[in-house]
Amino acid sequence: MSTASPLQSGEEPGKTTRATPTTPQLSLGTRVFQNTAAQLIGRVAGIGFSAATSILLARYLGKERLGEYGAIYAYLALYGFLASFCLEQILAREISVRRAQGAEIFRTATLTALGFSIAGTLIAPLAAPLFGYSGALRWLIAVAAIDLLILPPLRFTGIIFQVEMRLWYNVVIALVRQALWLVAVVLLAFRNAAFYEVIIARTMVGILEAVIVVWNVKRVGLVQGKPRFIASEARMMVREGFPLVLTTVAISIYHRIDQVMLHKMSGDQVLGPYVIAVQLTELFSALPIALMTSLFPALAQSATDDVRFGRYLSETYRFLMVLAFAACAVVTPIAAPIVELFYGKQYLPTASLLIVLIWSEVPVFFGVALGNALVAKGLQKYTPYGAVAGAIMNGLLNLALIPRYGALGAAWATVISYSVAGIFFLLFIPKIRPLVVLGMRISFWPLVLALGITFALHFISVAFWWKLMLAGLTFAAGSWLTGSFGKQDIERLRQMARMRTR
Repeated sequence: MSTASPLQSGEEPGKTTRATPTTPQLSLGTRVFQNTAAQLIGRVAGIGFSAATSILLARYLGKERLGEYGAIYAYLALYGFLASFCLEQILAREISVRRAQGAEIFRTATLTALGFSIAGTLIAPLAAPLFGYSGALRWLIAVAAIDLLILPPLRFTGIIFQVEMRLWYNVVIALVRQALWLVAVVLLAFRNAAFYEVIIARTMVGILEAVIVVWNVKRVGLVQGKPRFIASEARMMVREGFPLVLTTVAISIYHRIDQVMLHKMSGDQVLGPYVIAVQLTELFSALPIALMTSLFPALAQSATDDVRFGRYLSETYRFLMVLAFAACAVVTPIAAPIVELFYGKQYLPTASLLIVLIWSEVPVFFGVALGNALVAKGLQKYTPYGAVAGAIMNGLLNLALIPRYGALGAAWATVISYSVAGIFFLLFIPKIRPLVVLGMRISFWPLVLALGITFALHFISVAFWWKLMLAGLTFAAGSWLTGSFGKQDIERLRQMARMRTR
């Protein structure tokens, strides 16, 4: 099975070549896990920055303003597919096998995606009143759109660090952005700045990040070839990316429409605590992204070797599902104390929302692994099916549950729709069913452990730190006994610890 369609680069017929990768054959061994370690270390540090920023914003803005802040960026996320036309994975795949044409591939992709991103930047403020955004919020959407829609294509060349397995560059750049944003929030809170200054500051930080990415790519000099726009490449990219666009549109709807609907139906006072719960939940999403960013070049290069590909995917599922269900098990006992400690009593409703929303990370982790596998196999045309089903279900469930249960109804709508979109609906597609069943089989014992621990904790009356310790030890022991975690994983963790820059 081919990993991708042949791409035209302006060569003469019969002379199109796919350069042999300069990086050795990858595996789930040393190089992937070293780069994953770099990602994870960066993500852990990033979680610290993100948590600190989230806490400061929540206390500085208050529930209503925080609700407005979340509503602005949730609304713009609905247009996220126009920011890059979902070309990132296509670019990573093609650069992995055609290093020599890197410059023209990046130039073509950047100009192609910019056309869509500019269109999105114009449409978003114009359509905002239809979703309940009027007055100043409408113009703040236009400012925030620069960061979320215009800048992503300008950062495309940073994908070369993923392909060359030098992910520490991306890690450091991401940490620099988060550090700058934290500093900006501290300064804004110190001088009690107006709300619009928060949006402007975040946009300025995004611009600085784009400059740093471009400068580092040019400084390191990894991109080969002559930068030029190739019309045939652009058409191929639009064609290859279109299924991913459909998927992203649907995902954007069921990831963010809940916040937009809460803003319109329940108000920003109700939305504020929900925004915090979403932010805390999404901190865990950094983990599958870290692994798959490292592993994707290996998946793309082994897509025609079913045995090796299956081994990579099995290990990926096992690793991610253990982490996802471990998060579900340990969050339940600590949700309320953590929220009260860091955000204050006014955000206590966030705790019950977090306990529900954390289960949405299971289909997120599952979907990240499966989605990357489908792109590596050239099967991305199947990705929209589950996403569209999830988006429709999410919208209907929110319409039914928000008026009656408010933010808690939105949380349950999220968990149900994510599970349908990322796992269960895909069982009806014969071509990809074996990949889905493989993941479900690997997930069985971690699921049983997480459900059992969560249920049992309701009947144990001890301090939350004892519950946390009990949950963690029980899950770890159960994972060891069921084979979900073993000696080979300890060895890989040792490899991570011995990581060195190459």
